[in-house]
Amino acid sequence: MKIVVTESQLNLLVEKYKIVDQERIKLFETEDFLLVIPLTHTASCKYGANTKWCVTEKDDDDMFKRHYKLAGLGFLIVKSPEMHEQLGNDKFAFYINKPKTVSAARNPERVVVYDDLGDIIPLRLFLNMVDRVGAYEDIKNALSEFMVYTIDKFSEETPPQISKK
Repeated sequence: MKIVVTESQLNLLVEKYKIVDQERIKLFETEDFLLVIPLTHTASCKYGANTKWCVTEKDDDDMFKRHYKLAGLGFLIVKSPEMHEQLGNDKFAFYINKPKTVSAARNPERVVVYDDLGDIIPLRLFLNMVDRVGAYEDIKNALSEFMVYTIDKFSEETPPQISKK
């Protein structure tokens, strides 16, 4: 069965899911990968489209808000069709709980990786996967940027010291 969409219908769809720069951060980008930080539920739904991640549920922005408040959340999009085929997924999610200390936030073992079905991939296995396809350096750099972003995100939320009068 062939579905025909008129130009006006297509324009409505594009407009509905249009994301402005303030709704996401492009944290890392190469020819093969894009690491994006969704800042709104709409951006989460757009960049996480066709995944089973709880933060991309169209009718439930509470889950996104909760995750955004309590953690660092990023979506790694595989742009290269060859890389997508070799990795078996075109999207991965990075998640790291709000760190209690800066030193804890610097521990890469705290990063949880999800495939597009919402299944956890142990970090070491994920790094082995990307190493086998020649993308280890790119992913290592993307993870490093993600961790710096998470540290910065939560250090900004630290309340200022109350000065004595």
